[in-house]
Amino acid sequence: MKNRKILVVYNTCGLKKDNTEWYIDCVNSLLDQDFDDYRIVFSSCLNSPACFKKIYDTFGDKISYCYHSEPHTVNITFNKAVQECVKRFGEFESYLYVDSGCIFDNEKDVLSRLYESFKRDEDLKNGMISVQATTDEGLDQLGDPFIYESPEVQITGENYTIPVGRAINLHVSLYSNEILKKYGKILPDVFAAYCSESVLSFLAASIDSKWAVMADRQVKHLKSIDGATLCVPHHSPVYGNYWNNLLYGRNALDFINDEEARLSGFGYEEHQSVMNHAREAYRDGRAIYPDKLSSFIKKYLFLSKSELDYDKMKISFVA
Repeated sequence: MKNRKILVVYNTCGLKKDNTEWYIDCVNSLLDQDFDDYRIVFSSCLNSPACFKKIYDTFGDKISYCYHSEPHTVNITFNKAVQECVKRFGEFESYLYVDSGCIFDNEKDVLSRLYESFKRDEDLKNGMISVQATTDEGLDQLGDPFIYESPEVQITGENYTIPVGRAINLHVSLYSNEILKKYGKILPDVFAAYCSESVLSFLAASIDSKWAVMADRQVKHLKSIDGATLCVPHHSPVYGNYWNNLLYGRNALDFINDEEARLSGFGYEEHQSVMNHAREAYRDGRAIYPDKLSSFIKKYLFLSKSELDYDKMKISFVA
């Protein structure tokens, strides 16, 4: 798969403000990686024409561009940018989500280390790998000895496998093409704001793999530089909480109360004990019933075409 080892999707949103010079610095840090066979796409949700023009004038055909002219959540815009790039270039081995607040600075080997881990580790070759960040990591959700955020790298030596049902915050994360092939999209897109991280260990399990955090590297992260989840309320106006806040009128209680889904290995927002998966559905951290699990994930976590037809989303794409 020549020139298609990693698609790097750098995500921005201009609903609150543009951070044009910061975006340029971040993209330059991505271009400055000591790694070959990757493509960068600048995924822009409603940034101003002036911002988008300056980005294009700066980088030209060194990168690709996907401009979303309607407000959508970052999960949806990420998925759409991936789909458009696959149409133009073919499938990639993996897809890297990069939050707009992340810059690689002098860490020039992040992509090479990520890809090496992705190909080397038997458990991770078809799964997910996240990179440590300086702020808003959420590593404390994994328990001692981790803290919420640290200017120092917390995981060293060996990659850390995230236990099933646990999660950290997403800032820089690599996803296998196996997820795209199974679901047609990568990130679950039913969530209006929060909670999507809470299901990712189950997403990895559904393709018989795991979710890990890469050791020995950390990227700089500025929290909510574009604003946090700006196009939708953070709490459901119907149910009055953050965890039952789904798009297109969906109700989280539909899967929370589905015992067959739980028994297949499905869980949700477990750190708040909203829905705990059946432990007996796993052996050594791997799903015993991955096909059943994936059927529930597809049903409950991904929007149907009748709800949101990605082919009809209003975008502009420049290869």
